[in-house]
Amino acid sequence: MSDVLGDLLAGVPARGAKGRTAGSTLRAKGDGPVTAIDKTSTAAWSILDEEAEARAEKTARLKAARQARDGGKAE
Repeated sequence: MSDVLGDLLAGVPARGAKGRTAGSTLRAKGDGPVTAIDKTSTAAWSILDEEAEARAEKTARLKAARQARDGGKAE
């Protein structure tokens, strides 16, 4: 048998933790003119995505330093 779920999900783009793609707003592209609130929302989501990425990198860096300090012991 084929992997039905895999076949269905093959064309679906990856989404972030909030269930949206980077730079997306609730309005689908091509629905008409872009409003000021759409531009603001896109900019805000972009800023939040950048901050979340920086926070994840910092967390990984601190975890690696903590493990090196403790001699590689698992938590």
